[in-house]
Formats: sequence, structure tokens, C-alpha cells
Amino acid sequence: MAVDYLNDLISIVGKENVLTSEISLDTYKYDAGLIYGNPDVVVFVENEEQIASLLKFANSRKIPLVPRGNGMGLSGGTVAQLGGIVMVMTRLNKILEVDPENRVAVVQPGVTNMEVQKAVAPYGLVYMPDPASQKVSTMGGNLGENAGGMRGIKYGVTKDHIIGAEVILTNGETVQIGGKLEPIAQELNLNLLLQQSEGTLCVATKIYLKLSPAPKAQRTMLSIYKTLEDAGKAVSAIIAKGIIPCTLELMDNKVINAVEEWLHIGLPVHAGAVLLIEVDGWDVGLDRQAQQIVDICKEVGALEVKLARNEKERADLWVARRMSIGAMGRMRPNYDMEDATVPRNKLPEIFKYVTSLSEETNIPIGMLAHAGDGNLHPLVLFDERDEDEMRRVQYIRDKLFRKAIELGGTLSGEHGVGLGKLEFLNLAISKEYLKYMRAERLAFDPNEILNRGKTVPDPAA
Repeated sequence: MAVDYLNDLISIVGKENVLTSEISLDTYKYDAGLIYGNPDVVVFVENEEQIASLLKFANSRKIPLVPRGNGMGLSGGTVAQLGGIVMVMTRLNKILEVDPENRVAVVQPGVTNMEVQKAVAPYGLVYMPDPASQKVSTMGGNLGENAGGMRGIKYGVTKDHIIGAEVILTNGETVQIGGKLEPIAQELNLNLLLQQSEGTLCVATKIYLKLSPAPKAQRTMLSIYKTLEDAGKAVSAIIAKGIIPCTLELMDNKVINAVEEWLHIGLPVHAGAVLLIEVDGWDVGLDRQAQQIVDICKEVGALEVKLARNEKERADLWVARRMSIGAMGRMRPNYDMEDATVPRNKLPEIFKYVTSLSEETNIPIGMLAHAGDGNLHPLVLFDERDEDEMRRVQYIRDKLFRKAIELGGTLSGEHGVGLGKLEFLNLAISKEYLKYMRAERLAFDPNEILNRGKTVPDPAA
């Protein structure tokens, strides 16, 4: 499709930053999920002035515009399904300040989560949200999707650690929301509204991160189970005893075998599932806390609980978890990693249900989970060239989301709604609530140029 506004874009960002070739558009028409879009043009921005001018121009012409980082989203959130402009933010990649006295970092949206972690570590600080994709996922995306991660059970997710942002509205105006102080009494807390907005309200150009003191010590263990359901029961049992580990991660037999085949680090390939559990804090008392967890796991059926004896063993366990998605990706041409979340005590039931779906459809499903949060990451393996397999994959998704809602859960723990879950949103949210969500969107973006057609059904009535 010919774009009749190329000269306008070139005048804003320069000819070298405007891409229209077929290969360029193909490169930016998808994210890490299953949905493909059809952008008309890809534009790289380098500063706030270009972003403001581009937003103002697109708004005046009512051209759809999709902000994008490294494209690691899993719900179609950066897919330009209505054409228009894909605005790539990765060149805004500076850490502007690390303020150890106030425990705050100020970053641009193109900075990756891992870059933040490395920048604050020399000060004895840590940014707690740690998605598995932290090497490549950007802070702008983490903000928009309210990313979680391994430490979410104890320390919370993105919304608990972002205290402000400088944003640009679609009319080109810049607004400061929060800052180095967490929202104070006289402010309406718009900061929370931005999180999980999935790029539909405004564009963040500076993000204020709350930092925490790095834990002084850790104890890491691998609890091994005969069945996936037994592992699910152990999760509830640990929390019910009043113990809050900093991580409580689950991998099932398919994931264990995929990782071990690739990395050869000694995982128990005959186990039905394992829990990777870590406690942290001051060294004093951690051994006692770890032993309590070992005792609880054995009470509810653990075959064995292995404590990492040194830093190498601990690092191997975390490499296994962080590389698990890549390991599963070696098994079939495609995978769909979903993100339904259920109450912790419903984990055994949802695990059993997912297993039955896999057997019913003859589609392999590996199970990962931020189990302490009830956040499931089933990895559905398939070949998108097989139309019949694709129909079965869609059947699995439909059944999974409906079951999660039935069990008192929700559609997403951290991957967002985007396009991938839009059709299911009315199962989880009332019509009245959806109307309020739409009103909020229109208050920020009355022409709906930003990520049009995503996150909030149109019309929400």
C-alpha cells in the first residue's frame, strides 16, 4: 500500500529512519506471539521531540500508530493489524540516572531489564521485577504489560516498582506523572493507570524505577515430584504455612527433558514436575527457613528435595529455568506460550485439565509456571503450516481461558490482552467495567490512534 504521508514522516525523523521496503515491513509485522499485522511504514525515533511531533502528526491525520520496543510481547500488543505506523523506540536506550540515596533509577523506554539490573548492582541495589526475557525485553514494554517474573511472589510485579513516568500524549504534550517520590496524597495516581495500558494511552519517554537493597544471601532448592498435581499441592502448602519464598517456579516433565537434552546439567528427567524454590534475605535464619520448606515438600509427596550446595549449582538451576522456553522451542517449529492465572489452591485442578487437553488434541503442552502467583505458562507446541493443528491450538486456548475464569482466575498474569485475548475479555470483565475502561482510553486518546483495536473491545457495550 502506497503511503501518501512519507514526506511528512521524513521531515520529522529523517529519511534514514523511515522504512517502507517489503523486508522491513515483514520484519516488524509480528511480535513473539502468533499474530501477524500489516504495517504501512516503520519509523525509528531517537528523542522526545521526534516522538511528540510524530504523535501530533498521526493524531491530526487519525493514522493508527503502534509504539514498539524489541517485540518480545506475546499477545499481539505491538502488531499493526490496522496498518499505519510502527514507531520503534529502541534507540531511546539510556539509563539517565541511578540515585542510590533515594533508591531510584531513571531510564528511557528502550533500556532492557537486564541493563537496569547491571547498572544498579554496583550500588548494592536491585530492580526486583525479573521477567525470563530480561536480556531483551525493554522497560517500556515491561511498563505497558505490567511484567512480572520469578520474584513476583515475594516482591511483586512492575506496578509495585515503577513510581513515575514522563509521557507524551497524542496531542504532543508532555506530562510528568509521579517521579522520585511515590505518588503523594494530593495527586490522583495516574501512574497505576499507565501500567497494563499496553500502549493505548500515551508514550512513556522516561520511567522512574524504585530500587531495593540486594538480598544478602539465598538458599536455592529443587523439589522433585512424581506428578504435576503433587507439585501444585506443594505450592499451596508452602504458602499456607506462612512462608513466602522469593521464587516458586514450576517445570513439568516435558520442559525438564527439553532443558536437560540441551544443557546437560543433571535435571531429573523421570520426574513428573519440579519446583525451583529460593528464599532470600539475611543469612541468619535462612537455613531454618529452607529446612521448613524441605519438610513441607516432603509432607505433601516430594520424592526428593535437593539444596544447591554452591553458587555453580544455584546458577545451573536458574539457567535451566531461564533457558526453558528456548529449550522447548527446539521441539517443534512453533510454540504458543499462554498466561492464564488461577488461585494457588486451584493449581492441581488446572494442571490436570491442561494435561487432559493435550491428550484430547494430541498436541504436546509443556508446563511452566510462576507457581507461587498461580501464573501458568503452558507452552503449546505445533506447526503453523498444519491447518488442522492450528484449529486444535485455538481450541486449547479457548478451553484454557474459559477454565481459568471458571476457577476464579484471569486471562493474564503478565503478557497482557493485546489482540490475542481480546475475544475472551468479556468472560473476565463485566460490560459495565469495560465501558469505564473505554472511557479512560478515550480520555487520553480521543481519536484512538495508539494501538487501536487492542486491550479494550470496540465497542465495549
